[in-house]
Amino acid sequence: MSQALPFVDLQPASRLSVAALYLWPVAFTIVVAALRWKRLSSGVAFLVLGYLTCLGVEALVRQFGFVIYWTQYTANIPEDHVVASLVNVSLSIALLGTVLSVAPVWWLTKLLGRNDGSAAT
Repeated sequence: MSQALPFVDLQPASRLSVAALYLWPVAFTIVVAALRWKRLSSGVAFLVLGYLTCLGVEALVRQFGFVIYWTQYTANIPEDHVVASLVNVSLSIALLGTVLSVAPVWWLTKLLGRNDGSAAT
């Protein structure tokens, strides 16, 4: 009886999963910063706090254990099932984390915005 090889190597898949989980907050924060850059009083503070806000939302999503099944894969090889589960969980966390991060990160842009309209007395 010959044993079939897994469709994806576990090592690169797990590295890509971890990279996706930690790079989506960076990308999301940079996009929001680019949209609101001229209105921010401290861009560096926003980038740091925006990234930390996204990581906090991601941690909450992980605790709830919400999973969208992006890949439906059933195989006789347990490694393939592990990789499919890893992809499902990573994509679910990234997608739901991005959607749930919109409001707090946008609110952060309001907090760190410039006060150009204040009256001088």
